[in-house]
Amino acid sequence: MKGGGGDRHHHKDAIVMHAAGKAPKCKASFFLCSLLLYFLLPVLALYVVALAVSPFYSGSSCPEESLASGDVAHLAAAGDAGNRRNDSSPPSDDAAPTGLGHIVFGIAASSELWKSRREYIRTWWRPEQMRGFVWLDKPVYEFYSRNASTGLPGIKISGNTTKFPYTHGRGSRSALRITRIVSESFRLGLPGARWFVMGDDDTVFFPDNLVDVLSRYDHTQPYYIGNPSESHIQNLIFSYGMAFGGGGFAISRALAAQLAHMQDGCIDRYPALYGSDDRIHACMAELGVPLTRHLGFHQCDLWGDAFPTVILARD
Repeated sequence: MKGGGGDRHHHKDAIVMHAAGKAPKCKASFFLCSLLLYFLLPVLALYVVALAVSPFYSGSSCPEESLASGDVAHLAAAGDAGNRRNDSSPPSDDAAPTGLGHIVFGIAASSELWKSRREYIRTWWRPEQMRGFVWLDKPVYEFYSRNASTGLPGIKISGNTTKFPYTHGRGSRSALRITRIVSESFRLGLPGARWFVMGDDDTVFFPDNLVDVLSRYDHTQPYYIGNPSESHIQNLIFSYGMAFGGGGFAISRALAAQLAHMQDGCIDRYPALYGSDDRIHACMAELGVPLTRHLGFHQCDLWGDAFPTVILARD
């Protein structure tokens, strides 16, 4: 059948044409497969090998972490070694209990009254055990004497204070030099000094009691230890937060260092104050250090017979 044969012919042609259409695609696929097999796979394999041996890749940690871990281990080992050395080393001088030798006394005196007031000092001073100086406005006989058997502290002459203003109408400029005694004592650089104790030339200290009190405090911290007056009027005039120098007061080494650094500027800012004690108090206020009150420091601003009525009652 011509028509049927034509159909078969056309169908065959269609098949041939379809087969002919597949041949170019097969060649393209073969080319891509060859490219993948002979070029991309070796490159990929080389990349994997390079990544495996790279120093920037580690399955456990990155270089920074390893370095940090090594540093920590090294520091820990060094710390252990340091602790072992510290355990076997003797205690430092700073760890020893506070004694008389750790206290530096600064005694405010005047050349005019020295002959009479020095006898007060002689009653409590222990030349072989104690350190400190009497601070005068000008030299006296003992200043030039090299005789060490006077039974008195050494003598120092206070620095010049003429540059500082003083405007109080009823006071004395001697307050300026007296208020600097702690700072000047600190600048002497005496080894082992823990406390700087200030007093007047008629102040009587009980050294052993003083050591007992100061040993309760940490000299490496800022301490201003003393007591206000027993007189309510005096405290109203000055302050209940101020240590009165007649009863003595103590300043720790840490605080003395701060005071020596700033005191001259502090003195400049308060020219109208009356005495040395309130100037010290003004500087303490600027440093932010309050008075640590201890009743053992007695100013004795009392009327009448002070001993039986007040001192015994307080102690």
